[in-house]
Amino acid sequence: MPTGDLLLVLLLQIGLIMALSRIMGWLCSRLRQPQVMGEMIAGIMLGPSLFGLLAPRLWSAVFPEASINILNILSQVGVIFFLFLIGLDLDPKLIRSRGHEAVIISHASIIAPFLLGAVLVLLVYPQLFNDAPAMRFSAVALFIGASMSITAFPVLARILTERNLHKSKVGAVAITCAAVDDITAWCMLAVVVGVARARGVSGGLITSLLAGVYVAVMYLLIRPLLRRCQGYFDRSGRVSQHLLAGIILLVLASAYATERIGIHALFGAFLMGAIMPKGTRFVRALTEKIEDFTVVFLLPIFFAYTGLRTQIGVLNSPLLWTYALLFIAVASLGKLGGSAIAARLVGLQWREAIAIGTLMNTRGLMELVILNVGLNLGVITVAVFAMMVIMAIVTTALTTPVLHWVYPASMEWEKRADQARVKAFTVLVPVSLPESAGPLVRLAQSLAPLSDAPRQIIALYLRRPSDRIYRTDLDEAEVPIGQGPLASVIAGLPVEPIAFTSRDIPSDIARVARIRQADIILMGYHKPVFGQAILGGTVHRVLTGSDNDVAIFVNRGYESHKPILVPYLGGKHDRLALELAGSIARSNSAAITVLHVVPPDRATADKTLHAQSVVQRTFADPKTSAAVQFKVIHDPSPAVAVVRESSEYGLVVIGVEEQWGLESQLFGWRQQWIANQCPVSMLIVRKHARLGLPPDPQEDSAAGEPKITSTDAASVAPPAA
Repeated sequence: MPTGDLLLVLLLQIGLIMALSRIMGWLCSRLRQPQVMGEMIAGIMLGPSLFGLLAPRLWSAVFPEASINILNILSQVGVIFFLFLIGLDLDPKLIRSRGHEAVIISHASIIAPFLLGAVLVLLVYPQLFNDAPAMRFSAVALFIGASMSITAFPVLARILTERNLHKSKVGAVAITCAAVDDITAWCMLAVVVGVARARGVSGGLITSLLAGVYVAVMYLLIRPLLRRCQGYFDRSGRVSQHLLAGIILLVLASAYATERIGIHALFGAFLMGAIMPKGTRFVRALTEKIEDFTVVFLLPIFFAYTGLRTQIGVLNSPLLWTYALLFIAVASLGKLGGSAIAARLVGLQWREAIAIGTLMNTRGLMELVILNVGLNLGVITVAVFAMMVIMAIVTTALTTPVLHWVYPASMEWEKRADQARVKAFTVLVPVSLPESAGPLVRLAQSLAPLSDAPRQIIALYLRRPSDRIYRTDLDEAEVPIGQGPLASVIAGLPVEPIAFTSRDIPSDIARVARIRQADIILMGYHKPVFGQAILGGTVHRVLTGSDNDVAIFVNRGYESHKPILVPYLGGKHDRLALELAGSIARSNSAAITVLHVVPPDRATADKTLHAQSVVQRTFADPKTSAAVQFKVIHDPSPAVAVVRESSEYGLVVIGVEEQWGLESQLFGWRQQWIANQCPVSMLIVRKHARLGLPPDPQEDSAAGEPKITSTDAASVAPPAA
């Protein structure tokens, strides 16, 4: 193929690969699967198993034979830098800090699948490994055992952080075991590759000797050099192009050395990352420099190349599919069963033990890397390669649903809630921006129904998952709200901080409020991405999806000492507004004006007296010290009247009533005029299940109720539209 045509084909291939990988990754994340699952599936879709099956001529034109080798080279470069990133991410302190439990479980999670894999090879070797004389039983058994022992450390850590189990005992043990498994598995792979490539005993001894010299050089010479690189970064404060070039050259040199020795280039890249200084800004900055290009550009090419080599069509008989199911069963039994039994033996409950086994059974991209090595070495056949790819996809896909069934995240929440629950008026304050935390918490302090009532304020900080899908971000995940970016804002305030990662923030806000039995959710407003309404997007979903009372604070320079305006039309949301306004006024010694708007042509006698009776009943608490004024306005437009009257007040507390034009909307195409035009701060409230206000509004006023001043103001014509 001419070079110009080959370039056009390559550009088309890469564009198609990246687009489909992004789409499938997004779809899988929406299904609460790891994004790597979508990228793996995208690679299979582009291969002969789907694209080639549905449109063979078009597939041959898009992926001609002459271009496959270029994709192979690009994919190998991508995997080399991916293994370097994995080495960077593995921190020895994970292993040192966990104790004997993780050591026992990790050894069991390696030995059990390795032995079962070797036994499986003993049974199926004559049927599946007879394509080439070079497939010696020893090499095949070692390779299948090593491939079944692998755990995808980055995918496992990602699942834990997204399900907020990383701080639990289950998460800590699983993370440690996965780190040990990865280190052991890559060392095992180096041995397998050395055995497969060695020619005789003397060749194996030479490979082992050279490998020992290489490891010694890396630890004794290269590691001190890397510490000097870290010192250079600390002085300059950035990863310069010269420093980045030097690190990349070291990665390439290490990979080249191990490839020449005979233990594969991937081991060299992994060890280079593993000996880098850990827990430093230098490593994090270096990772960010390399990761984006590797993950977005190079790794999808690796998935596509794997898909081009995966020929599911060769499994063309019930016997071969039976073997495929046997591979899945043996891999799961060895990894999940071995880990779970070991975890139970060291004292964990069965539910916790099975959860650890389920997590350890995830394989992801790491399995595909090993399988490609085996196929290149000629240790496995095309049919076995397809079976093992299916095994990797199935075991990774089952991890999330099985974990949700065996060990739901709500279990940890319920444990923490039982420990932290107190009998108090509880306000849940979801915080999205650090600057909004202080005003929200201070307002939450004044919402208790009685001035001397015990109160509990929970500050909830939800992070969306990072788009860096191959990094654990455990250090960031471990930082609670009280020690993170909001620490300076809520310092000194009586707040219980909670922080975790969330894929569905509105649902998790409602879930935490339900578990912690919050009396009210107090949050700031957020305009949706599409539309203009204040009560749209996330706010709309909390308003409609929560079983708790909800208050939305629109802060326009709230001054607590100024009087409070409560527009009142008689609905249940307006009655909640009266109750909350009374609490705020009591705490801040502020006056309250209840604004009752009636049409100009309607007599005020019955309805106005009824509204005044409800207001009197609401503020009948003898401890109420705030002055309350009941004001009647004749106006054809209630919203216009409220905006006009509000300029003299410090806060407007208003219910989500249709008459005010404050209906909640998901996308918010229609603006809430009153919320956007009001010149002062607003607290927009919605009443849900529990109604703590005085009961029957038809009852006559009690003789001992406090005196409420009543005024009847003349209407003012609304401004022209």
